[in-house]
This record gives sequence, C-alpha cells and structure tokens, in this order.
Amino acid sequence: MDDESSAIVVTGTRIRGARVIGEVIELDRETIVEAGQVDLGEAIRNLPQNFSGGQNPGVGSGAGFVNENVNSASTANLRGIGADATLTLLNGHRLPYNSAFQGVDISAIPLAAVDRIEVVPDGASALYGSDAVGGVINVILRRDFDGLTTSGQLGAATDGGYFRQQFDAVGGTGWQGGGFMLAYDYAHNSSIRADQRSYAATLDPEVTLYPDIRRHALTLSAHQDLTPGIRATIDGFYSRRTTRATNGAPAFRITQNPKLEGYAIAPALAFDIGNGWEAKIAGVYGSDQTRLNGAFAIAGSDPIDASGQYFNETTTLEASVEGPLFVLPGGSARLAMGAGFRDNSLAYERNDGTISTTFDVKRQARFAFGELYLPLVSPQNDVAWIAELTVTAAVRYEDYLGLDQQATPRIAVRYAPVDSITLRASWARSFKAPTLYQQYVFYQAIAVPASFVGTGTGSDTIIASAGGNPDVEAERARSWTAGFDFSPSSIPEITISGTWFDTRFTDRVVAPISGSVFAAYGDPAYASLINFTPTLGAINELINGAQFGLENFTGAPFDPASVIAIIDNRSINVATWSIHGIDARIDWNHELGDRRSVGFDLSGSWLESEQRIIDSLPIVPLAGTVFNPPKYRLRGTARLGLDRFLSSVSLNYTGALLDRRFESKRRLAPSATVDVAATYTLDQGDGREPGLELSLSIQNLFDQAPRGIEQVGPYDTPYDSTNYSPIGRFVSVGIRRRW
Repeated sequence: MDDESSAIVVTGTRIRGARVIGEVIELDRETIVEAGQVDLGEAIRNLPQNFSGGQNPGVGSGAGFVNENVNSASTANLRGIGADATLTLLNGHRLPYNSAFQGVDISAIPLAAVDRIEVVPDGASALYGSDAVGGVINVILRRDFDGLTTSGQLGAATDGGYFRQQFDAVGGTGWQGGGFMLAYDYAHNSSIRADQRSYAATLDPEVTLYPDIRRHALTLSAHQDLTPGIRATIDGFYSRRTTRATNGAPAFRITQNPKLEGYAIAPALAFDIGNGWEAKIAGVYGSDQTRLNGAFAIAGSDPIDASGQYFNETTTLEASVEGPLFVLPGGSARLAMGAGFRDNSLAYERNDGTISTTFDVKRQARFAFGELYLPLVSPQNDVAWIAELTVTAAVRYEDYLGLDQQATPRIAVRYAPVDSITLRASWARSFKAPTLYQQYVFYQAIAVPASFVGTGTGSDTIIASAGGNPDVEAERARSWTAGFDFSPSSIPEITISGTWFDTRFTDRVVAPISGSVFAAYGDPAYASLINFTPTLGAINELINGAQFGLENFTGAPFDPASVIAIIDNRSINVATWSIHGIDARIDWNHELGDRRSVGFDLSGSWLESEQRIIDSLPIVPLAGTVFNPPKYRLRGTARLGLDRFLSSVSLNYTGALLDRRFESKRRLAPSATVDVAATYTLDQGDGREPGLELSLSIQNLFDQAPRGIEQVGPYDTPYDSTNYSPIGRFVSVGIRRRW
C-alpha cells in the first residue's frame, strides 16, 4: 500500500490506505435510490445480515419489551443480537443513543447527504470500543459536492393507508483547499389502521399497525485547509420527528404521540507532523431527546395523561497519531494509536397518572488504543503462491469509571495464494457496557403470602423484585471469522465471496425469569435466583432500594421475620448467547457497450443463534423462531441498463419461522416479496448525476401478506411484526433534478 497521508480511513481499520481484513458490505446511495427507498432505515432493514426487530417503525405489541416501538426510530441490529450491540457511526464518529435501548437512529441522516454505508458484521471493540459486538455500521457522507440537486417521491400502499410524501435537497460548493455540503430531507407517511388489513381483523379497527410519522432532517459536512499541513473538518446533523399511534381497544384505549429531537456536531483537526505521520484531534457532542406524550383511558372514565422523556447525551474527545514505522517486503508497516474519554448520560422520566419515575445518570469512560498493520508480501515481491500476506493486530483498553475495565484484542490475517483468490481470518474479543436504563430504571419489591405460590404456613411471606440493577457489569464476546474473495481473471466482472462467523456472547444482561416471577418459585431450574434464607440486612437493602419501598399485598402488617424467600428477577449478567453462520455474495456487472449494461447482485445469510439464560435451564434456539431473525435471509437484484433507461427486479426471501410460544408448535412457511423499479433520464447532466430523472418503483409487487400467528394478548399484532411489514404493495413515483 502507498504511504500517502491523504489516503482515507475506511471502516474496520484506523490505518490510512489499508485494506480491511474481514467482511465489508457496502451500500451506495444510488443503489438505495434505485430501489425506491427514501431513508437509511429502509435500506438497512433490507440487508440480510440485519434484523428488523428492536427499535423500528411498524414493530407492534406482542414482540417483547426489547422490540417496543418507543418513538419510531430506525436502529441497526446486526445478527439480531440487539440494537445496543451494533455500533453506528457517522463518518467514523459516535452518535448519541436513542431512547432506552442504546441504539442509534440511522434515519436521522438524510439519504441525499450520504455517499455510502459501510457495514462490518464482526466484533470490532478492539477498534471502536463498547457496543461493537455484532459489528459496525458507518454512514459515509458526501465530500466536495458542487451544485444543487433536489428530489421528491409520492407513493401509497394499494391496500390503503401509508400515503408517503418525501422531498430532499442537497447543495454544496468547493474551493481551493475546502468545501461544504448541506442536505435537508422531509418525509411524512400516514398510518395503517387494523381495519385496512384483513389479517388484522381480530384487533380493534382504530389500532395502528404502522404509525403516522413526520420527519425533518438536516446534515452538514465541511472541510478546510487552514495552513499547509493543517486540516479542519466538521460533520453534524439535526433531526426532528413526530409520531402518532393508537393501541388497545374501546374498553382500554392507548394513544401515543412521541416527539423526537436529536443533533450532533463532530469537529476535527488533522496535522501533518512529518515523515508521513498525521496527528488528529476529534470530538463529538450530541443529544437525542424523546418526549413521550399520550393518554390511556378505560371506557366510561376520563383519559389519564401519560408523559415522560428519554434524554440521551454524549461527549467524546479523542487524540490519535498514525503513520509508517519501517519498510517490509510488501510495503510500509504502519501504526495507529490514540487515547481519549467519552461521557454518556440518560435522563429518564415517566408519569402515568399517579405513578412517577425519574433518574438522571452519567457514565464516564477513558480509553486508549493501538493498531499495527504489517504488509509482509505483496504481488510486487513475485513470491510463488503468495500474492499477498498481510497481518494486522489491534488492542483497545477502556476504563468505565466505577463499572468495569476491559482490554479487547483483535488479530487478522489476509492471504492471497494468487491474484484472483484471497483468504482471510480474524479472532477478536469485544464487549458491551450495560445500558444506563438496565442499570438505573427503578425496581419494585412486592410482598405476597407464601401460600400464593403453594408453600409456607400462617404468616410466611415471599418478596419478589424485578427491574434495573446498578450492579450489572459489562457483557463480553469472542468472535472468529474466516472467509474468501474470488475474482476469476477470465470473468473480471464477477466477484464471489463467503464468510463464516462464530460469536459467543457471555454475561448478557437479562431479566432471568422470562415468565411469571412467582411461577418460578417451584421450578428447580430457577433455584439459583431464589434466596431461601434471606437475612435481615438483605431484606432491608432490597426494600430500601425499591422505588416505592415495599409494596405489601399480604393483607397483614409486614414482619421481616416472616420472609422465607426472596425471588430476585432484577437484571443480572447471566445469559450466554451463541451466534454462528455464513454470509455469501455473488456480484456481476457486465458492460455491453453503447451505454448498455447488465448485472446482478445476490447476497444471503444463514444464521444459527441460541441462548441459555442460566446454567440450570436448557439452551433455547432463537434464530428461526418468531420475533427473532430467520435462519435464512436473501436479497437478489438483477439490473438492466439501456442508455437512458435503467430497470431492476429484486427478490427478498425470509426463511421459515417456528412459533413455539404454545404447547402445540406451529411452522410459518418461508415468504418472498418482489420489488421492481425503473428510472428514465431525460437529461444526462454533467455525468456525475443525471440532470433530470423520473422513477417508478413497486415494492412487494404481488402484495405478499404477513404470515399469521396466534395472539397471546388481545392487543398483540396477529403476525410477527419484527419480520413482516404491514405495508404490503407500495407504489411510488419520483423525480430528481440537478440544477
């Protein structure tokens, strides 16, 4: 590799000019636009390696607490491990967390501002720190944009509801040594009600399957050479979104109108310090505030207002250096190292009638990192059966003050026996700090007669607790990957790649009893979670930390001496999670001449995922079951370009799912949807972008409906809303103009 100091840093390494050793998935803006998608949330949900569960619009009740749709944000969730275990970056900068689940709202970045999205679906804490267990998603913004481009789209679901209007504009200019880009996006979609979908007939007609969402988003990116050898950059965004949704039934109606406002600013200074070395100082400040507004009403009574907020803030400052060390046969060995600190805070408030909950907490972390790049052999060395041999090693140390200390290493090897075949492998440790919500949300302590669980005599009492736990520690993971890339010299337009991955996630923070807390008392599998000989100190400590103290439902004055057991279902580090599988891709693009081309892209993922909550409980399969990722996902796209006309057909395949929530298990058959899109360029423009372009897209062409499931509760959606969308066939037309 060359030693040019201007070489860009790509996702998955901090070494300038280095090629990443590992799987990197790239989604460029034009491919996303071609598919008729208007925001990054839509784009990332179509990625086979990503799971649509978690904090995403359209996820309904019945999918569990971690899938609660708080504010219709769009968060990445690689491998389905959780939005809190996928790190999302903007031009390499960390962003503020969203709501309670510590994901990042990727839809806050206008698509018009984006050059591409780079996805590294592998543990990367050695490079980026906490949260990168499932991988990293880096949104790369446009640089040096010159001119003004506007675009708009109108579309609607043919089954009713979901009428969408979208408009964006991106402008910028460049000058000697600098430039800027500014993009704005507006989008509004109407809701989808239960009475607009036949498969939701069991729900109240007014229930919304997909919320009404109105979004404004603004993004800025600028850079300037201050003096020879000193460069300044700044990236930032602002986003505002309002949502309206209804749940429940006439007897118990719930309305939700959350408002989200978020922003971040990320300045940086880079200095050439001689001999090819660069020093850099970078910082980030951002906030993400969700204001909860709603009401719930019981038939015949006045509505009770429900309000609150999730207010996340982040501050990061980092200093680093990078440059060449010495010359190896394959090129210059390079080193990157740095240190910094990061503060995250969460102010939480909830008011539901007479119940009020609030906390305001901060977490501070200090870190240091280093990465070494060793190009041992390159094609120029002319070594038989070694066209390339490169080794990288990285380590990062993080000290979460008062919580935990972690050192996470990563080693990777890239070997090409010949130019057309590359083999790669990596081993890494990763970790994730528990969310502030998991630590500090209130817990309850409830006392009931021991007879309630079929034990004890007379005044014997049992105390049960559930909620957050300030004593939880960091979660840990170990990852292996091995893969190949094949580009045959006889067919240079084709690339075939495959990656095997294996991640073992330990000390996962969960509420260990998934069902009834009291039902666990007589189950020997949960014996380790029950204190059968509680001391007076343990009883008092539990009661004193509970939000409402002891909630006594025994019908008699509380006597600590009568307590025969404490059932503790507060969050603890217990779960182990095994994730392994294979990613594969075939990409082919062939130029036919005379501005004609043909090509296809086929990518898929096979996933096995299983979890054990505690040692005394059996292993539970997750992948391939409802409200979890399917074992198989695939997206394939075929394209045809004929001068000014471009068309594409895409297939989205979701594998079979098993509903094992009931004694009689049920299999949901695989499903597939087809998308078609076409664009026609009326004005060729300057070659960088079309001068004037019209588009038509139809998503879910054959109007494939979600697979139905049984409802556990009367308000649950009668389909798996984490894997299926209620939108159905969606037809849109668009226009784009470069001025």
